[in-house]
Amino acid sequence: MQTKLLSTVKPCKICERCQKRPADGLLGRTCGACDRKVQFEALPPDQQELLLLSVVPKRYIVAEISHLKGLQEKFNSEIETGVLLWGTTGSGKTYAMCALCKKYMSEGFITKRVHYEVLCLQLRDTFNPKATETEWGIIEPLIMCDKLFIEDVGVTKSIGEQETDFSRRTFLVLLDIRMEQMKPTFITTNKSVENLQASFDSRIGDRLRTFDIFQMKDKSRRK
Repeated sequence: MQTKLLSTVKPCKICERCQKRPADGLLGRTCGACDRKVQFEALPPDQQELLLLSVVPKRYIVAEISHLKGLQEKFNSEIETGVLLWGTTGSGKTYAMCALCKKYMSEGFITKRVHYEVLCLQLRDTFNPKATETEWGIIEPLIMCDKLFIEDVGVTKSIGEQETDFSRRTFLVLLDIRMEQMKPTFITTNKSVENLQASFDSRIGDRLRTFDIFQMKDKSRRK
């Protein structure tokens, strides 16, 4: 959030990150997430919605965790490594993730959301000699944010088809560095972990198996 920090911020009583701050002269102050949470809560409702819309698509701005069957308990608890939702088209994967995305933003976490194929296209554009962006300039914000949501991983390849070396490298870099830094990642796909491993490789499959994995079995809601 780009707004100026409020002078009325009070020490947080429950945030573990606040409680663990070192005695460096900042002890008793809130962490960045709690600062941003206070700022968010101070905004009028229309400005809160405008901020949420910077990450969550308008179609899913009404999504709430309370609407989700079977995911409420997990989404309201601490998620360490990440979540993978897989299932057929229209089964509610994006709706569920947008509900969680809204929750994290309202709690002050720096949250990013990308479509995997769009990300790959943006990265490939940096190969153009006239490009003004670099690969690292695009990837770094996704690596460093508190919560990263990646939509539609592997959906452009049929089951059994291989991803390109570029696609495998991109996905592995994101997963590896975020896991090293203990930053959770949230993924939607139409493939099981076994099928993702077949399309990417065993390194990807091993890492994804550490996620909380849920299959979305609802029929297409778009119909």
